[in-house]
Amino acid sequence: MRQVIKQIKERKKVELKPKDIKYELFRLDDAEFRKLRQKSLPIRDDYMFYMHFYLSERENKNKLNLAEIFVSLTYLFGESGDWIDDWKGSFSFPVLLILDKVQGKFFYLIDIYDNCGTLYFSFYRILESDVEGYDNQILREPFELEFSRQEINYFISYFYGYLEGYFHSIKLLIPSEQFFKKIGSDHILYGYNDEHFFEEHYPSQEAYQTAIENLESIGISSNTSQDVNEILQTITSEILNK
Repeated sequence: MRQVIKQIKERKKVELKPKDIKYELFRLDDAEFRKLRQKSLPIRDDYMFYMHFYLSERENKNKLNLAEIFVSLTYLFGESGDWIDDWKGSFSFPVLLILDKVQGKFFYLIDIYDNCGTLYFSFYRILESDVEGYDNQILREPFELEFSRQEINYFISYFYGYLEGYFHSIKLLIPSEQFFKKIGSDHILYGYNDEHFFEEHYPSQEAYQTAIENLESIGISSNTSQDVNEILQTITSEILNK
């Protein structure tokens, strides 16, 4: 019972209420996400929306780079999960979304992740009843009476704006720990160094690799290798303590 109470206390939750819909976002671990994903239906992405949205963001003075997005999501939801294509991406934050509307409550999964340097949101409609008879691999259009395409796109733009405001409210509280992360598919590095959050795109594999070596030469490690060392240390210390 003590462990259950601890888990409940540590679960990250965010509440938003733009317009007349209440959104409750609960952080999931990877195992919870996989189980709920088996009982859910994927919603098709609206790539035209993403294209127009990010084009409009180019003129936004408060626009966040990948490092600032990553840090903001980490402060909101805890450490990134491992549900990642580590060639094209670098983080994944699985979330349970509960929509509280006049029509009732509806349950969705969201995977908040980066792909080739861009932030994306994948939505899945959770089926509270048996999924037998449904193909949970087929992309579906939004369920318009529950969470319409317009509402989904509004949620994405609203949440992105929320992230921007959140980062600027906490940036002075963030510990100045140097780090960098890699996106090999697009030769992107981002992180924190020399007292600023950076995002750099390199024109070639050679320039990309040289930048990695330069960062490592001054003692900055990528989060991936650091996480592996932490995992190994935790496992071995548990064995030694028994």
